[in-house]
Amino acid sequence: MVLRDKFLFQLFSHKLRAVDLTCLRSIFEKNYPVVRAPVVRDSRLAAVMVVLYANKDKIFVLMTLRSKHLKIHPGEMSFPGGRYEDNDGDLLSTALRETKEEIGLDLGNISVNAKLPVVTTLTGYKITPYVAIVQERPRIGKLSDEVESAFEIPLFKLLSTKQRYDDVGENMYVFWHGAKRIWGASAKVLQEIERLCSISDRDPTK
Repeated sequence: MVLRDKFLFQLFSHKLRAVDLTCLRSIFEKNYPVVRAPVVRDSRLAAVMVVLYANKDKIFVLMTLRSKHLKIHPGEMSFPGGRYEDNDGDLLSTALRETKEEIGLDLGNISVNAKLPVVTTLTGYKITPYVAIVQERPRIGKLSDEVESAFEIPLFKLLSTKQRYDDVGENMYVFWHGAKRIWGASAKVLQEIERLCSISDRDPTK
């Protein structure tokens, strides 16, 4: 880890050490409450699930590495999720279904805490990210053929790796998990999570 990365990690660790799941839950729910609404059919609607939890005094986020044989975004880091299907009824159901199918994690009895702003990809997909904040380390089950591996990543260490770069004429940010780059829609979701974490750091009542 280079000196700059160490500094950023230490900065995040110092500022956010006191941030716990209860505080995060309050901030997420206040800023982006979950509203289940009917879906206007669109072939490019999708939803993902961001799972946050505490373990050994750290807050973790679950992410996946997509299988290399996939036609869309092969071998990329992402959140569990996928395309909306008519039987889902709403996008929250899509995120819950895909999370169970992809990483064997059933969040059916868990209260989902937030619905983040929709992220539009360069290919035209409109992705709705949901956030589930759970108290215990979740049990990941059997991975689907679409997922090569699943990762439990320390959240604030991940956020400290943000870098800016210009791609196809758009100012964007990327994050890093080791040598694995997180970009595009997943990076935009992480940017919003970073913004919410900074709110909790400034004033938990906001």
